[in-house]
Amino acid sequence: MKNQNFRKIIIINIIFLLFSLSCEKTEIKQPEEKILVRIDDQVTISLNEFIRRAEFTIRPPFCKHNNYIHKKIILNSLIAEKLLVLEAGEQNPLLSNEEFLAYLKGRREQVMRQWMHNQEATQKVKLDSSQIKQFYQFAGREYEIEYYSLNNASAVEGVTDNLVNESNYFETLFQDVYSDSLIPKRKVSWGRHEHGKITEVLFSKNYKKGQVLPPIKIGKNDFLIIKITGWSDTKMITQNQIQKRWNDVDEELTRIKSSAIWNKKLAEIMRGKTIDFADDTFWKLNKIFFEIYFTSDEERKESIKEEIWDIEKKEQNALDELVEKDILKQPFFTIDGRTWLVEDFRKELMSHPLVFRERKMDSNEFPVQFRLAVVDLIRDFFVTEEAYKKGYDKVDVVLRNENMWRDAFLAIYQKNLYLKSVGEKRSFAKDYMRIMGEHLNVYTDSLQQKYYKKVELDFEAFEDIALTSIDLLVKQQHQPYPFVVPMFPVITTDNRIEYIKKMGKH
Repeated sequence: MKNQNFRKIIIINIIFLLFSLSCEKTEIKQPEEKILVRIDDQVTISLNEFIRRAEFTIRPPFCKHNNYIHKKIILNSLIAEKLLVLEAGEQNPLLSNEEFLAYLKGRREQVMRQWMHNQEATQKVKLDSSQIKQFYQFAGREYEIEYYSLNNASAVEGVTDNLVNESNYFETLFQDVYSDSLIPKRKVSWGRHEHGKITEVLFSKNYKKGQVLPPIKIGKNDFLIIKITGWSDTKMITQNQIQKRWNDVDEELTRIKSSAIWNKKLAEIMRGKTIDFADDTFWKLNKIFFEIYFTSDEERKESIKEEIWDIEKKEQNALDELVEKDILKQPFFTIDGRTWLVEDFRKELMSHPLVFRERKMDSNEFPVQFRLAVVDLIRDFFVTEEAYKKGYDKVDVVLRNENMWRDAFLAIYQKNLYLKSVGEKRSFAKDYMRIMGEHLNVYTDSLQQKYYKKVELDFEAFEDIALTSIDLLVKQQHQPYPFVVPMFPVITTDNRIEYIKKMGKH
């Protein structure tokens, strides 16, 4: 079916941002985007955006199934969102809100960095079938291993032969280094986003039970010592299973090799840049963030919740605390000849919430993790500078992503403004069906009449779309903004599309 091809292409594009770019340095070739909806020649909804908004977040019960009625409700909801944006206008107060503008800046810059990664790392990976085949034959294994690390390159060089060739030396060395007899154990399977070197070593050849591997270098002076204690192997039987595993191996090898390319790129960007923290200020900020991040908020249990932007309450509390503590003028760190004051750091935080490498940690680990989170923020700052220099802020994918988030929150703002104007005071999260039935459906109908036949739809492309009924909430790990798309716009239950006309040629 046509729609299967559409969805396959779109999902690959979303997850990996695998869009084609020109090799020319002076001009960026824009990716093609199929327009599904055009409104009064002012606003568009792409096929890509429609599917992402419908499938990468949880839809409400009244439009969650894969039938034509529900698909039309989804269409009307996304169109209604854009109509609310047009009603809000360019002079809307939200567009002059400092925090909201900083949020949009952060959204834009995150996609710019992802695009840069794609252009300068992922697209440079070229795999052949022999490479994929080498790993494919072992990709069904789940290894049971014992392991420990050594942090001295010269010492590792001196013990490698003994580790590989002498029985029980693995255990003896561990006891000598750690004065313990309980060697850590774990399981390792394909595609679990292990360190690339670990995946490449474990799944590239056959091993015997009890075999000790040569030390694996995972850092400048960090080496992992692994002993294979056993494994299980899952075989693929059907053609679909075989093809899926082949694709999984291709995907994971691409990730590993592109990460290696990207890390070299980061090293180039950060070469010569050393960060020097002001010790007194660091510990003041560490105390502030520790108290915030180790205070758990009561979980919300609303069936649907809406917030102006997806910054966790912890980040907002941190921004407020930095002002209240009256330390904004104190120096926090120096890098690349520039001293960052706390207020500079706070300004950057407004666009780039801290990303902790470890989400679960003991309290005594927090200072190290806080320092690493700040270092990662600084790294992203310099990567973003490079991305701006290369014009990646003008790439259509970046602009569309920013506009998607901008429009989603403008629509929420306008919707709330309308509900306030009609005296609605109930909790939308608890009574959204009644509120839509009594107010929002009527409001949406009036907007459909206002823009009657000014809304154009590519009916053929729309008919080809098939959606899943499975709840899915797509998030990106280790990113300042993890949610891939805004929450589904809960605006209307209307499934009539008579106000829409067939899209003409433009």
